[in-house]
Amino acid sequence: MAELTPWQRLLAANLVEGEAPLDDQPHWSSRFLLGMVGWLAAIFLLLFLFMALEEFTREANHALVLGGILMAAALGLNRSARRSAKSSDLGDQFVLALALAADAWLLYGLIDRVDLHSALLWLGLCLLSLAIAALFDHWLVRLFHSFAAAILLALGLACLGLQLLALPLVMTALTVCWLQAEREPMRHQLYESLTLGLALSLLVLGRLHHPLWEGGASALDELGLSRLPLWLNPLLCAALLLGVMVKLRLPLLYGLPLVLISAIIPGMGAGALVLVLGFYGGSLGLMALAGLLLLGFGSLYYYDLGLTLMVKSWLLLGSGALLLGARQLLKLLSAREKA
Repeated sequence: MAELTPWQRLLAANLVEGEAPLDDQPHWSSRFLLGMVGWLAAIFLLLFLFMALEEFTREANHALVLGGILMAAALGLNRSARRSAKSSDLGDQFVLALALAADAWLLYGLIDRVDLHSALLWLGLCLLSLAIAALFDHWLVRLFHSFAAAILLALGLACLGLQLLALPLVMTALTVCWLQAEREPMRHQLYESLTLGLALSLLVLGRLHHPLWEGGASALDELGLSRLPLWLNPLLCAALLLGVMVKLRLPLLYGLPLVLISAIIPGMGAGALVLVLGFYGGSLGLMALAGLLLLGFGSLYYYDLGLTLMVKSWLLLGSGALLLGARQLLKLLSAREKA
């Protein structure tokens, strides 16, 4: 007997009626080509504007005006396409290219006029980026601008000497967005794009906290020396991870090792939090990002250890044996619970 299709199963359960709906979506290759055409059209338009208004855009005020016009045009195209329910890949990519070009001109106009060590500049740009993410009904625009907002927040806090609070604050915002997506399924795409943008920013934030060269200062410390003790960052991350596990009612017996590692190794709490949220929500994207975060922060910690290669080798060997033992212990405990 042939296996029933998903639509036939729904018919058998009296959940639907009639014929199966036709898939009118174009093939992915056609969508890819349309997206590329959208980017090419936007690039040619921007090149034309740059060549025609080269003298005009060299001044900061004029660059701000042009950036505002391009952003308004992108927003208008995005809103009109959503109202007419005729959005296309070509139009969506054109809107994305216009929005990113507008960002570049706005950033150029602002940075040319304001002191780079001004916290108001970076925090104001963070709020602007969040406003753009809220106004646009575009998945990629939201992702890019939530990513940018997190980086700008870190730069603003660095000017105040509070850069160690950037990672816990971004982790808190990420958690709120993802849990809100679970509570509001109708707006899941909105919160999902914001969550992925914030999770991507964690990869960059870890590098910004790391020294630019051996014995040098980090990019954030170049804006302002930290006023907070270094141990506060991993401790706050571990406390947030523990709070999320309690909130989601996850088994603390299995999660406490993650909390302990997060309190010792800077940045590991971010990877562990994204991993927990990814497993809880069934998001492969978040789980993949969590793997990159854990690998990245673990590598930074490994290379920062002031130990010889021999000691590091024994440390890796012992860590591997410990993880294998923990895995076997968890399997035994799970088998006992099922029994």
